[in-house]
Amino acid sequence: MFTKQELQDIIELIGRSPVQKFKYSDGMAKLLIVKDNAFFSPKADKRSSKPAAEPIADHAEAAAAKPSEPDGGEHPAVPEKNTEADTLKLIEIVAPTVGTFYASAEQGAAPYVQVGDKVTPDKVVCVLEAMKLFTEVSAKVTGEIVEIAAENGQFVEYGQPLFIVKPE
Repeated sequence: MFTKQELQDIIELIGRSPVQKFKYSDGMAKLLIVKDNAFFSPKADKRSSKPAAEPIADHAEAAAAKPSEPDGGEHPAVPEKNTEADTLKLIEIVAPTVGTFYASAEQGAAPYVQVGDKVTPDKVVCVLEAMKLFTEVSAKVTGEIVEIAAENGQFVEYGQPLFIVKPE
């Protein structure tokens, strides 16, 4: 039988590798992991074993880019919701494993964090459940939650953004 840490390590390793399907059986336990690349986040850092917080500064150009007009016409400038300077300051807290996102410890309980809450690196912000194993996800950054990018009960993929934090 696998320990919780062994399962998490296996899931992370398979998530970072090019392997699409992994089967294991030792007579007592069977494990099958199949990746669906349609949901795999390219933003996850493939070299790191801890992708929990990533700057999203590399997306600043995409956020600031304006769609091209097919007719070539100019339109008046509309203020952007997030400017490039604001985007450079934000950090994503991403899923360290695949699983179901839960904002609170149990149904009906208050969520771990809400938009506007201050977090510290050790603050638990959510839990992910996979195969009846619950993994607490900590912020790993000091700052303020500005967006919750996953919905309660939603299945999330490895590396998928869960929260957006404005660091202090």
